[in-house]
Amino acid sequence: MKILSAVTLCLILLSCGREAKNSAESTVAPSGKLMETANLDSKDESGASSSVEVIDRKLIRNGDINLKVDDVAKTKEEIEKISKELSGYISNETQNNYGDRVQYNQIIRIPANKFDGLVKQIEALANKVESKNINTQDVTEEYIDIEARLKTKKELEERYREILKQAKTVADILSIESQIASVRSEIESMEGRLNYLKNQVSFSTLNVSYYQSVGTDFGFGSKFIHSIGEGWENLLGFLITLTMLWPFVIAAGLAFWWWRRRRKHN
Repeated sequence: MKILSAVTLCLILLSCGREAKNSAESTVAPSGKLMETANLDSKDESGASSSVEVIDRKLIRNGDINLKVDDVAKTKEEIEKISKELSGYISNETQNNYGDRVQYNQIIRIPANKFDGLVKQIEALANKVESKNINTQDVTEEYIDIEARLKTKKELEERYREILKQAKTVADILSIESQIASVRSEIESMEGRLNYLKNQVSFSTLNVSYYQSVGTDFGFGSKFIHSIGEGWENLLGFLITLTMLWPFVIAAGLAFWWWRRRRKHN
């Protein structure tokens, strides 16, 4: 059991050292542009050549744009057509009526390399661009760090499994299986985060909101007809209210008649 504990401790220390080494050796390129991974040979002051690794930057680009359009139905069709042509899709869509305007909200997922083209084509559909906000988040460092730690954890898991094959007692087996379960949980968590980052880097998100003003040509004739309709509705409501109060009206009439009669006798 002591030998097993010592071996386990050595494996943990070895994995931590390897993880730190992997993180230290990761070099991120200073440019914000996407570049293919390559080895560039350069010479230092002594004339010796050195290898510099250029890392492909991982960028997440998202944006919000608010437009005023002449026809929301037509704009909706055009946006769906543009998204399809650029290999994107609409992940969510809502419609709201605010009385004086009709508004559509759409969330578009688009391949990252076609994001700028999508924004330009949607802007061209607007009568007026009310607002626009584009965000770029660099997750290169986190991406590389997760990859390095994930590799180390998988190596540690493999070593634990090799030790498990050599375990003799039930206590040793249970202890090693517990360690494997803990490492496996960490691996799955890292893989989930890495897959999320891959998806966000590969596909950009654009929230599009566009509206159309309605009722601006509401003239005198329409107002007059509308007022007649509202007046009629109010009259009906008044008559219904009186009908509901008929017992009180009769009681008040009888009370007034009794009071007048009594006054005449006096």
